[in-house]
Amino acid sequence: MPGALPGVDSLRAGHPPPPQRALPCAAFRSTLRASCWRFPTISERQFTGGGATVTVTGSSKISQEIPLNTKASYGDGESTWLQFGVSGSAEGDVLVTYGESKEIGITVGRGKFLATGGIMPGEKSQCSGKAQVTAALVSGDYTCTGVTSKQAEGGMGKVDIKVTFTAKS
Repeated sequence: MPGALPGVDSLRAGHPPPPQRALPCAAFRSTLRASCWRFPTISERQFTGGGATVTVTGSSKISQEIPLNTKASYGDGESTWLQFGVSGSAEGDVLVTYGESKEIGITVGRGKFLATGGIMPGEKSQCSGKAQVTAALVSGDYTCTGVTSKQAEGGMGKVDIKVTFTAKS
């Protein structure tokens, strides 16, 4: 049956099959986009230095650089915690987590302000971005939009988060 399988008739005739085009992740709806990203594989390691640049806009505003907290950051080969600053401090902090179930968490805080976004496989995600991993460095760039936040003065708000970081090992 000519035409039953695209490309098969051209193979039978001695011609190469028509080229297949891959669609970029951006072509998919946001609910499918999370399945296009690749979860970073991070080996067991201790972190020795680095920092994060964080920008929060919306109902709260933060723009600062925060050093890596080497004592609170680690990777065990399955999960990785990258803590920038001290959790709950008035100076501000960022926590980037890579979990066993391939979820990525992005938490930003300053004093009593707190906002958490993430990327969860199979779910619509508030965040997008990627990480690069080498034997000596984990770096990443994530953007989260429309994240519900707990405001420092009480009540809830909505913020957008931008985090760029490096963590040396």
